[in-house]
Amino acid sequence: MKFTLFASLIATAAAFAPAPAAVQTSTSLSAAAFGRKTVKPKGNGLPKFWNDQVGVTEPAGFFDPLKLSEGADAATLVKFREAELKHGRVAMMASLGFIVSELYHPMMESTINVDSIYAFQEFERLNDGPLIPLLILVAAAEGAVASKKWAPVDLKTKGTLDATKSNAFKMQADTIPGDYGWDPLNLFPEDESKQIEYQNAELNHGRIAMLAIAGFVAQEEITKQGIVESWLTGAALPHF
Repeated sequence: MKFTLFASLIATAAAFAPAPAAVQTSTSLSAAAFGRKTVKPKGNGLPKFWNDQVGVTEPAGFFDPLKLSEGADAATLVKFREAELKHGRVAMMASLGFIVSELYHPMMESTINVDSIYAFQEFERLNDGPLIPLLILVAAAEGAVASKKWAPVDLKTKGTLDATKSNAFKMQADTIPGDYGWDPLNLFPEDESKQIEYQNAELNHGRIAMLAIAGFVAQEEITKQGIVESWLTGAALPHF
């Protein structure tokens, strides 16, 4: 099953990509200040990453079968790309962690030896309240992003609330999706064509990882074995 899923990952690696047009490029790996904004796009008013077709790669090209991007404004497209990048990055770490943690899990001197899909529940059962600090950490991270990248809603008075409440859950249209000002190894290039290449690589790896982690969870639930164990026993490839 995992083998079949992995084959389908590659075929769909270019999902959720922006449509054609033409202006300039954005950065998702920039070392610039957190929350830095782009120069406002010219012409059609859509984000630069969209106009530069960042994420439109072979073999799928532009892939939006549900037409979620059709008629969307700049703020909506930025929100979609921000969500895609964030989920892709989490999925890349999760996919790696899913495999590694079944082989090596020294965190907090853990003696829990269960499949990854049950590890958190087991850890919570054996330890008091690990979920609370985790939720606080996630809320703090999301709050920091929202304060810099989301459109403001002014709660000071009823008048200001009425004037800005339409901004709720909207991102600022001129912010750079995925840019948190963190590039400690200074990997993001100066050359514009290389920037797009790096952004495409991150997007495609994230897309594969999102499918992969879903496949890992399904595989462990069906085989009742860990990822590595099911590979070794052949349970992951029942037809081979």
